[in-house]
Amino acid sequence: MLRQASVAEGGKPGLVQKIQSFFQEVRVELGKVTWPTVNDLKVSTKVTMIMLAIMSAVVFTFDKVFGAILLAMLGLAA
Repeated sequence: MLRQASVAEGGKPGLVQKIQSFFQEVRVELGKVTWPTVNDLKVSTKVTMIMLAIMSAVVFTFDKVFGAILLAMLGLAA
């Protein structure tokens, strides 16, 4: 387990000890992380970019259609 931070005179750990303890715990937790491989990262990036392009096209289409409908309803269509 992690060693306890040194205790200051008042019985409570000081600010420096708290900060040191925090970074020690962060290091331990990051050691437990399963990091993706380079190939996994490339695949995830491609999937994200494709979904971004698809959703952009969908939002663009809805914007144009509903914009045209609104202009037609207001009688401002060209």
